[in-house]
Formats: sequence, structure tokens, C-alpha cells
Amino acid sequence: MGVNSNRAEDFSSQDTTLRITTESVMPGMEIHKVCLPPKKTTLQKLKQRLGEIFFPDDPLHRFKNRTWCKKLLLGLQFLFPIFQWGPEYSLKLLRSDTISGLTIASLAIPQGISYAKLANLPPIVGLC
Repeated sequence: MGVNSNRAEDFSSQDTTLRITTESVMPGMEIHKVCLPPKKTTLQKLKQRLGEIFFPDDPLHRFKNRTWCKKLLLGLQFLFPIFQWGPEYSLKLLRSDTISGLTIASLAIPQGISYAKLANLPPIVGLC
């Protein structure tokens, strides 16, 4: 009745159940028990959920266990991202950014003016 010799099948007259041994699923694998999470009070659950809502990625984790000088530098990089990527910026990137900015401007300016004319508004409104 069994195709695989490692599989054990149990059939009863009331309902049909199939029992597969662990040897047939993954031979030589060890099964580990998973423990239940620790009990938390309602206040702890609320604090955790509010923390996940308002600070999902814990943006201040980089500041822990740092010197005040490093914290100041990380704070400036957090508030002004140019301090993070600015030292690695090159003239080649400036050239690429200028070309892409001019390309977008050459498309967006006429489009804005055209939409303003379609709405019977002065063209300057389309630029705003």
C-alpha cells in the first residue's frame, strides 16, 4: 500500500488520516521545540506596539554606546543627509545629475504650461 518505505500510513474506518514520519520528510534532520514568548503586561504590549507604529526602524539605534563626538556627527548626518553622501560625491556624478535635471526640466516646463493653457489659466500658473 505504501510507495515509500519510510512513510507510515494509518487508515481507520471513521476518518482517513495520513501520518508522515520525519524520516520521510527530511532524513537525518533533528526536530527542535519552539518555546512560547514570555508573558507581557498590557502596558508592555502597548509600549511595544506604539514603538513599532511611531518608530518602526528605531532610527536612534545608531546613537547607542557612542562618544559625544560620534553622536554629533551621526546627528548631523541624520538631519542633513548631505553630510553622509557629500564626501563621496564626484564631478562625474555632478555631470550626470546636471544632465538628468535638464532632461526633467525640458519635459516638465512645457507640460506645466500646456496644462495651464488647457485649464484656461495663465501659463505662469502651470510653472507654479
